[in-house]
This record gives sequence, C-alpha cells and structure tokens, in this order.
Amino acid sequence: MPDPKRNAAIYYLEDGFNPQNGLNGRRMAGQSFLKGFFDHADVDEFIAMSNTKKRLETFVQIAKKYGVSKRVKGFLNSTPQPLHHLGAMFIPTPNYYKQAWERLHFGMESYSLCGLTHTISSPAFMDGMFNLRVSPQAEWDAIICTSQAVHSAIQYLFETADDFLSHRFGSVPPRPQLPVVPLGIHAKDFYRKPEIRHSFRQEMGWTEDDIVVSTVARLSPYSKFDPLPLFIALQQAQKALGSQKRLHMVACSYYADTHSKKVFEVGAASLMPDVGYHYLDGDISGNRDKAYSGADIAAYPIDNMQESFGLAPIEAMAAGLPVIASDWDGLRDTVSPDVGIRVPTLSTRSAQTAEQARLLHLDEINFAQYSGNLSAQVEINLPLLIDAIIGLASNESIRKRMGDNGIERVKTKYDWSVVVPQMQEVWAHLAEIRSCTAPNARHYSKSHPIAPPPMAYLSKFPTHFMPHGSQICKAVNNSTLSVEEMFKLRRYAAAGHRFETCETISAVLTTIVKFGVQGVAPDTVAGELKFNALKVENAYCWLLKYGFIARV
Repeated sequence: MPDPKRNAAIYYLEDGFNPQNGLNGRRMAGQSFLKGFFDHADVDEFIAMSNTKKRLETFVQIAKKYGVSKRVKGFLNSTPQPLHHLGAMFIPTPNYYKQAWERLHFGMESYSLCGLTHTISSPAFMDGMFNLRVSPQAEWDAIICTSQAVHSAIQYLFETADDFLSHRFGSVPPRPQLPVVPLGIHAKDFYRKPEIRHSFRQEMGWTEDDIVVSTVARLSPYSKFDPLPLFIALQQAQKALGSQKRLHMVACSYYADTHSKKVFEVGAASLMPDVGYHYLDGDISGNRDKAYSGADIAAYPIDNMQESFGLAPIEAMAAGLPVIASDWDGLRDTVSPDVGIRVPTLSTRSAQTAEQARLLHLDEINFAQYSGNLSAQVEINLPLLIDAIIGLASNESIRKRMGDNGIERVKTKYDWSVVVPQMQEVWAHLAEIRSCTAPNARHYSKSHPIAPPPMAYLSKFPTHFMPHGSQICKAVNNSTLSVEEMFKLRRYAAAGHRFETCETISAVLTTIVKFGVQGVAPDTVAGELKFNALKVENAYCWLLKYGFIARV
C-alpha cells in the first residue's frame, strides 16, 4: 500500500503546466512533469487543488488523456482537508507566498507546501523570495532547487532577506527546506531515430563527413544565449579543420522576436561564412527530432542568468549526442566530463553588476535589457570553445563514447522514473518534519493579517452589530415579493458567487413564520434546521434588510 505521505496534491494552474498558454521552458517542463508523475508516482490516487472547478476538470481530463487508471480527485483550495494526510501541496513555482497566506486560514501546521524553481532572476522571482520570508511559511515547507547553482542563489537571497528583516524587526522565522532535485525528461522520447537522421541529412545534402552542431533552445540573445561567440568559434574551427570536415549549425526552436532573428541570421552570415546556418521552426512537428537525430554534436553556450537548469542538454544526451556547454548554472551539474565538454566562463564581479540591479528595480530598464546587459559581461572562453569543437568534430570515437555515456546518464539520473521518486522522498520528509515540529511550534490564531474579517477592521462603520445568536425577530408582511422574487430582482445569480443561497434564506424565513408574533432567535432556528449558526445569522440580516422580518 503506497504511503500517502509520499504523495502531493498538485496545485493546478494552466500557467504552470500548459505550453498552449505560451511556449516556454517552464510550461513545457510542467507538462512533462505531469506525465512523469502520472507514469511513475508510487501513489494510490492523484489529487489536484485549484481555485476553480474548471481547472480541476481540466486536470482530470489531462489524467484521462495520459491513460491514468487510478483514482483522480479535484478539490477547491478553500476546502483543503484532503491535504492533511498527504506529504504536501506541490506548486510549480518557488513563489508560493500566496499559497502560504491561503493556508493560514486553516492553520500553518495543516499541510506542507513544496515549490519548484525555474527562472530565478526575474523581478517577480526576487519579490517572491522576499515575500515568502515574510509570509506564513514554515520549516515543513520546501523549494526544490533544480541544481546546486540554484540552491546557492536562493540561499543568498534568503540570507539577504533575513539580514534585512533581522535589522528591521530583530528576528526571522525558520526557512523552508531547499532540497536539490533535478528536472526530468521522458528519455525514450528523445532517443536518436536513425531513419530521421538518414532522411534529414539526405534532404540537406550532407554526408557523414559533414559535422552538424545542433542547438535546441529559445533563440533569444538577451534571454537565453548570445550566439555570436559560438559563430566565431565555429568559423575558427572550420578553418582549422580545412577540407577534412565541413561544419553546419542547426538552430531549432523559435526566434523570440525580429530583433533576435536578425542577431542570429545576420550574425551567422557575417561571422561564419564558411559554416552553414540552418533554422528549424521548433513549432513544426518533427523538427526537434531532426535537430537531435540529424546532429553530431549539441552546443549550449549559455551565458544568461535567465537560464537556471537547461532541459535541452539532457534531451540531447538522451539522443546520444556529446554536449559542448558553458560551465554555467545547472549545466555544471548535468554535463559531466564523460558526456561532454564544459567550457570555462568568466564574469564581472558583483560591484560591476549592482548598477543593473538598481536600474531594473527602479524600472529604468526592463528585464530583457537587464539580462542582455549582464550577458554582455559573461565570457565563455573562446579558445577553449574552439578547441572543444575541433576535438569533437575530428574524432568520431570520442563523440560515440560521450554519446553512449550521455544516454546512460539520462536513464539513471534524469528520467522521470528516477526523478519522481526523489520528489516523493522530499514530500515524505516534509510530512515528517511537520509531524515532529508543528505540535511544538508557535501557532498563529488571531485575525488573518492580510484577509481579516471585513467587519473586524471596519468595526467603526455600522451603528450596531447583530448580537450573536440572540436577536429575536418575527415575520412581517411588509414585502409584496417572495424571497425568490427579491433574489431574482436583485440579480444575485448574475454576479456569480452569492453570499448565501436563496434556499437557505427561504428555509430560515419559513421557520421564523412558524414561531408567530413572539419571534425566534437565530440559534433556535439553526438548531431546528441543523444549519450552521453563522449562515442563519446571514439570512436574518438579509431578511431584515428587505423587510421580511422585524425585531421583537
């Protein structure tokens, strides 16, 4: 029997899981995770939480699409009772401070929250990390860091936030856990397809003496990588190889905009005239297979802080390609020496980059300008990049050995069948921390600080408050309309969510009528109807408002 503590409810929002909301790595990773979770999670049921019934229905439909045969349930996040026996609620973002505030309505100790990192340099992320530290998060919560570099970055942000909060207020709460678990892929989806390799290379007129260097990544010089150093390196490598080999570059994905297209295409024509440049639209079915299966080397010269992990190099490894990558961010974890070559990077220090942070924070530059400016201050060692291209292009046996190692590395470290159990271990660990720590923790039981009861902070607005349960009222005949007709006239249904149902109010009025002229108090009516006393008081106030009842 699977341990429910190793399960997590998925906080489902299209923005985190549906690439049709806008194609980007975060949503593609979310979509891939869902399939991996359905395929490999050791659970007896799948649970979704969200803020609309439509989203919960979408989650159920996705599970059905992926052939899930186990129970699939959906619950609104206003009714989180099913979470109590699970390990956590899993949220596909590290910025879950809003969910922490939502949880406070039910008690910080009621369940754990677990986020996941993607981009870690945007203004929204920076705000989110600080807001998380001042939200009701707990040490039984977690942010899964996808690489050691990401772990270091978040540690720094938390330390900076805590230094400020300690200076300002004198103390800080415990931090959430920061386990390191990589993103995963469905390795078999990227295995090299010999028939596609043959047909694509035949279509392009390439022989086995043509060496194809492939890059599958968003083609944006300001938010992914500056291609010009790679073009320079390819041209220099081509000169060194002479007629021995002919180099080609395949860029598969989509151009972020016209500016990006010009940088890539004009840059390629200007800087590597002896190397073929070929663009494959990543939105066209089959082109990604061409880029992976038809290539001999994968290149990822990432120099941008928008990148934090990099799924594409893992996909390339699954396809049996040796990888040339910058020694940067998560690539330092994924591209080991047996599967590729990491080229050293050099960056300016914090003092030189502080001005960019200030300009971004004051809205004097946008995020594209910010990340592009910082990319300009990152060097990928050009001579070593050239050497890496020459070395792999001229040695088929090394390419094959690295490619075979890459396939094995993905199978054992980055396939969802390996990654999902690691995530389940994180959730179980959070549940253990919660069960051990929460009973002795200081619990907050006063008014919710950012969602207080309206008539608590508006206490000086009304003349009087209805006394709890004791306001005796009787039915009167002042209205010519029924409750149902008044409800319809007021058009509550057209506004969507109603403060109370018409059926509840009608039942309350019917009960008040039964008590005649002496009247009746709300607590008595609640007992008669077996209704929640607060709902009955809501009904009393509405009936008074429209003259259906009067005070005795």
